[in-house]
Parts: sequence; structure tokens; C-alpha cells
Amino acid sequence: MPLNQSLKGKEYQEVSFPVKREDVLAFADAIGEKNPIYRDAGAARAAGHPEQVAPPTFVTKMQILTSGQVVLDQELGLDYSRVVHGEQSYRWRRPVVVGDVLSATPRVADIYSRGPNEFLVIEADVKDASGQTVVVARSTLLSRGTAEG
Repeated sequence: MPLNQSLKGKEYQEVSFPVKREDVLAFADAIGEKNPIYRDAGAARAAGHPEQVAPPTFVTKMQILTSGQVVLDQELGLDYSRVVHGEQSYRWRRPVVVGDVLSATPRVADIYSRGPNEFLVIEADVKDASGQTVVVARSTLLSRGTAEG
């Protein structure tokens, strides 16, 4: 069954995400990141940052939380057993740092087909507590064999 095209542009509930030092350290450990700016506030400040920096892919944790709302939307008609992750991209405005409280509202940016497959593009504008955009996160999921035609 094809995805519901009428959901293009639909926004979902905002998700809030505090950036905690212990979470940044655990993430840096998990990905093997040794750069001191991701491990130590002093090193980050010496490099010109206001606080310890989160590795760039740290926001993937938030992207998973926001995308979950979309993929579980029954109105969309997505059969998750047919899904393959296609692409992940970020458009950065500034680094994420410890102490940030981020919020994001996921939306269906696009649904399109190529051959027998459909592509679901989910985008979230990730903002800090002042409402300034930190990063725009974009995830593309491939729904295998669900396109009409």
C-alpha cells in the first residue's frame, strides 16, 4: 500500500531534549571520539566554544525521537518492516553544547517515489531555548516496493 501523500507538510508534537554532560561523554565513548572538545569543558573553551561540545552526530538521538512520531502515524500507512534508512543529513548553524535545551518539531518534508520504492523525508528544525535554530536535521527513509504503478 502506498504512503499517504496528503501528509506532506504535516507537523508533529515538539520534542524537548536537554544536552547533559554525562550523555555527551557516553556518546563520545560509544563512537570512539577522542577530541578533547567533546570530553572536557576547559578544552572546548580553549578552542573558542562556550562549553563542552557534543559530537555532531549526537543530535541523531533527538532525530530518532522526533522521527518516531512520524513512522508510527497510522494515517501515513508506513509498513516499517519494509523500511531501509536511506540518508541522514544536517545543516548546522552552530555546535551543540552541554547545557543546551533543544526542541524540535518533526514534519513530513516530502514523500516521493522512484520505481517501485517510496521515499519518506522527515525534517526537524532543532532550536535552542532562545528559539534560535542550531541545526536542521533531515532523514530519508526508503519504503521498499510500496509505490503505486
